[in-house]
Amino acid sequence: MILSRHEFLSEVEQIKKWREMLIATNDEHERRTLVEDTAGKILLACWREVKSEIVQVLREVVDRYITDEVAEDDGVHENEAMKEDERIHRSARLWKIGSVFRLAIHCIPSDNPNPLQRIIDDAMDGISKHQLLLSERAALSSPSNEAGHALRRK
Repeated sequence: MILSRHEFLSEVEQIKKWREMLIATNDEHERRTLVEDTAGKILLACWREVKSEIVQVLREVVDRYITDEVAEDDGVHENEAMKEDERIHRSARLWKIGSVFRLAIHCIPSDNPNPLQRIIDDAMDGISKHQLLLSERAALSSPSNEAGHALRRK
């Protein structure tokens, strides 16, 4: 998913807020969650832009391969001698290559995702470790939480 300008600026504002909170807090656990949330947002934004560039270049390469465009000093020219059935054969070969890539993606083991992948996945899913920490603390300090009171008394 490519972010619109408004969405991107909103993400940047969120990162700025987290940075200000990070500077203002002395609690190490809270600092770690803010760093993780910020890193996740930044990594996700970078990944989206890289992915967008890859897709754009890949489309251009595929189009040129299928139409047999030739790059020359005065621009790109389509090879008019290429017959329609050759274009169809090239399209079919590209489809097969794409199928191999799609199958390979599903072969990647995901039983133990690496920490960076987890951080990016959390950012993509809108999960904020900092917000989870604050919610957990609020739940522990609520009057209805006897377990939290028992822990604080010890």
